[in-house]
Amino acid sequence: MTASRPRKPGPPVVVRPSFVSQDSSPALLGLSPRKFLEVIVPKCAGDVVRVGRTVLLPIEAAEAALRSLRAEASVTVQEDERGDEQPESVDAVLASVNMKRSA
Repeated sequence: MTASRPRKPGPPVVVRPSFVSQDSSPALLGLSPRKFLEVIVPKCAGDVVRVGRTVLLPIEAAEAALRSLRAEASVTVQEDERGDEQPESVDAVLASVNMKRSA
C-alpha cells in the first residue's frame, strides 16, 4: 500500500451557525443552558425543534427573542426613571421579567 500524500493546510473557513441549542447557547448567546430553556425557548414556541433532549432554535428567532427582552427591560427602566413605584422585593423584580425565584 502506498501512503497518502500530506496536504497543505488550507485557510480556515468561518461558518455562521443556523441553529442554537442549550449546549451552544453560552458561546452564541451568552446565556446559561438553563436561562436559554426557561427564558428564550418559551418566547420562540413556534420555532422550537426538539431532537431527543436537545432543543434547537433558529439563530434568528433566538436573537429576536433577546432583542424583545432588551426592549421590555428598557421600557421598565424608563418607567422607573419617571419616578413610578419601585418593586419592593426580589420576587417583584423577577416577576417584572416573567421569572420566579427557585429554591
